[in-house]
Amino acid sequence: MTDIKKLIVPQHHRIIVKHTPEQRYWKKFKFTAAVKEYSSISHISFSLAEPFHYAVTCGSKVNIYNRKTSQVEQSITRFKKTAYSGFLRKDGKLLVAGDDDHVIQVFEVGTRSVLRQMSGHARAVQLTRFDESNTHIMSGSDDKTVRTWDLATGEEVACYTGHTDYVRCGATVTSQHNLLISGSYDHTVKLWDKRSRDCVGTLDHGNPVESVVALSTGTVVVTAGHNKIKVWDVKRGTLLTTISNHQKTVSALAFDSTNTRLLSGSLDHQVKMYEMLTYKVTHSIKYPAPILCLGTTADNTHLVVGCSDGIVNIRQRPTPKEVPTKRPLTSIHPGSLAFFARGKNAPPRKTDVIAENPSKKIKLPKYDLFLKRFQYCEAFDYILKNKQNPEVVVTVLRELFRRDTVKQVLSNRNEVTLKPILNFLINNITHPRHCAILSDVAHVLLDLYSTVIGLSPTIDKLLEKLNNRLKYELRVQEQYFKLQGAIECFFTATQT
Repeated sequence: MTDIKKLIVPQHHRIIVKHTPEQRYWKKFKFTAAVKEYSSISHISFSLAEPFHYAVTCGSKVNIYNRKTSQVEQSITRFKKTAYSGFLRKDGKLLVAGDDDHVIQVFEVGTRSVLRQMSGHARAVQLTRFDESNTHIMSGSDDKTVRTWDLATGEEVACYTGHTDYVRCGATVTSQHNLLISGSYDHTVKLWDKRSRDCVGTLDHGNPVESVVALSTGTVVVTAGHNKIKVWDVKRGTLLTTISNHQKTVSALAFDSTNTRLLSGSLDHQVKMYEMLTYKVTHSIKYPAPILCLGTTADNTHLVVGCSDGIVNIRQRPTPKEVPTKRPLTSIHPGSLAFFARGKNAPPRKTDVIAENPSKKIKLPKYDLFLKRFQYCEAFDYILKNKQNPEVVVTVLRELFRRDTVKQVLSNRNEVTLKPILNFLINNITHPRHCAILSDVAHVLLDLYSTVIGLSPTIDKLLEKLNNRLKYELRVQEQYFKLQGAIECFFTATQT
């Protein structure tokens, strides 16, 4: 005689949302640290040389952060007023910054000493950066001018005029050392040639320009102003596309080190990532405060975001570790000492015969034991009393229908034993997976107890509740069908 088989309860898995490779890439950036500064974070600059430190400008100081520890390693505080645009040179050894005193200062990061002080602007200097040759400095000011300075002598090389409002952002191009790009609150982005000292191109963004970045090839420039991001073809001077995924002003733009991903930060607390091939959003991260600046380290392992509440948010992506290659196993002769020294966890060879384990006795749940003994009422009462998963209850009901014992189980019940059955029907009869079989159970109950309806107020109240639940579900289904018909009419009209 064979043993009774265990009832198989169907497992309905949740729908798994498949993420794109870009989403999986950005989800690897996990929150590492949040460092509180005493003022809003106005600028973040990254060194392109190891150990890939980064400079954070806030208030009247510039802090140098250690990439590995996410802590302040050095602090440059030689500013009398608010400091702006602390920018690290590619090798990370020098830093340039402007301030409200109209002065540009160059610091040696290791000693924090001032190497150069350059004056010439008439108002606050809010843009400073080293050019691609590392021998000149570019600056932009609220006096509406862009200037270049000789790092060796500290003298002004050229003054570029043409903007009619504050100059707040700028960029240089890796492949074109003689090209400078500046963005202004006069809604324009201008391209300057250091050789002729003239404007060689103007791009009209249409709103005050908050940030501008350029691809290393120099053929594409991305500008941000209001809630729009615009991508430009520099050679033709034409607009390629406009991106409007933010709800408030876009305050910061940045490329990752591969120049294949664009990041944008906004006052709507959102950081969004775009794929440069399609300019579509691939991922977004919500922050607790408006975002003023952002960027990634040169090795693409850290995402650093500066907020208006003075918090530096740091996210880190784990770097893949190299897996040591296993040494191939040499042929071991059976019966030798090395053969027995392999241990019990040694993998079997192709020629080995694997002995199967003797079949273990299956431990049955209690309701299966009741069914094995033909105690159907006890099995059904047990699963209702112990508040089993609805899937288990429905599975037992299916087995009872298969054995044609449902009437036997539901009959001869009093008010106390009918109450849990009706409660279960009320809670689950409208579920799509259980509707069919529970409707059959409800019909059997009504057939059995239709003659005694009205004798028990408790049962009458539960039956009325079940009736109302079914009426509500029918109304909802009717509305769904009306909506489906309207949608089908709409699609038919659009296709014709």
